[in-house]
Amino acid sequence: MERIKSILKNLSSKYLLLPLLLLTTPMAAQTESPSGVSPTTAFYVVVVLLIIVAILVMLLAVSLLSLLKAVVRTEMSTEKKASLEKEPSWLSKTWDKWNALKPMEEEQDIMLDHDYDGIKELDNHLPPWWKALFYLSVVYAVIYLMVFHVFKTSPLQEEEYEIEMALALAAKNDIEQTIVVDFDESNVPFNDDAEALADGKKFFEAQCGMCHKADGGGLAGPNLTDDYWRHGGSMTNIYNVIKNGVPSTAMIAWESRLNPIRLQNVASYVKSLRGTNPAGALPPDGELYVEEENNQE
Repeated sequence: MERIKSILKNLSSKYLLLPLLLLTTPMAAQTESPSGVSPTTAFYVVVVLLIIVAILVMLLAVSLLSLLKAVVRTEMSTEKKASLEKEPSWLSKTWDKWNALKPMEEEQDIMLDHDYDGIKELDNHLPPWWKALFYLSVVYAVIYLMVFHVFKTSPLQEEEYEIEMALALAAKNDIEQTIVVDFDESNVPFNDDAEALADGKKFFEAQCGMCHKADGGGLAGPNLTDDYWRHGGSMTNIYNVIKNGVPSTAMIAWESRLNPIRLQNVASYVKSLRGTNPAGALPPDGELYVEEENNQE
């Protein structure tokens, strides 16, 4: 009995403290960074933690039942123990029930008349668990049909996409309304600020490097480090190409994804690549552009 008490004590320390720690984790995270986690993410985290707690509680219950069973067996007589050992366990009975398995002595009741070279076949039906899942899928399909196609109480994937895009566009418009710029695509100036160039470099390497290489030397797209340009090498030319794209090429328009300040930063970084001429750069492509004196455009 002393050994059982020690085991119970260990189980309580292992399985009961873990749920408490897991439940306090989301509260601690919320205290540290209340604005860093979205409500949806926090909800899923809580659900996962609750599932983990439920599993731990089940493991504790199984462990306690096993201990109680061991205690009860110690009090049984030898004859009672022998009779229990002959009986199938609860797990075995449940497994047979879920699979509708018949004992071997009753297999002649489900034996088919066919005989294939001495091999006979049993007329086993589908397991109850399989049929239950099938019926649940049918019920789910009916509910899905009624909710999404008949009563239309919830949006479909295409509608959800359009809603999210509309929300994103509204958020983008709200942000751009707070941005004040004193230039347009006809007179955009070169920005030599270190932070602006670093921002443009980060975007260029992530989005443009796959065609122009990270160093601007050109790959599928032209070389951006020499004096030859397909669409002009002035600041306004570069800005317009980034903003409006180039039809019938892989150069897409970034106007809908970048605000004017980000467009200026990227164009300024591309402009700053002139003359770097990295190793392995593509040969000249386009017309020679000569920078006007005292003009950064």
